[in-house]
Amino acid sequence: MLRHFRIFSPGRILLDATLIAVSYLLFSAGTNLIHSYRLASDETRARNEVERLRQQQEQLLQIRDYLRTNEYVEFMARRVFGLVKPGETLVVVEAPAADQPQMAPDLKWWQRLFGPEPASSQ
Repeated sequence: MLRHFRIFSPGRILLDATLIAVSYLLFSAGTNLIHSYRLASDETRARNEVERLRQQQEQLLQIRDYLRTNEYVEFMARRVFGLVKPGETLVVVEAPAADQPQMAPDLKWWQRLFGPEPASSQ
């Protein structure tokens, strides 16, 4: 019967309670540390994303400003719509017809580049 009381002695109960409390505090501190690390990582990732989006916004604003310039409007009017200013003459250059062969198709690449080999005089 004495042995039974030693297992549940006040010192033993206090020790067990202290071990449980310390274990809980260590576990809680560990999970808080992990959570803090993840939040810091997420914050860094979010800051990088914000910076990337700011750069993209700056590029888009520059493109928008360029598209509003007279230089771009004139470029589009000339190149896309074929418009000319008063007093200018529009000149259209056409590519050679596709049915005219540029080179003989049976030539090797080096013959096309350097010309056919001269006839040997043997």
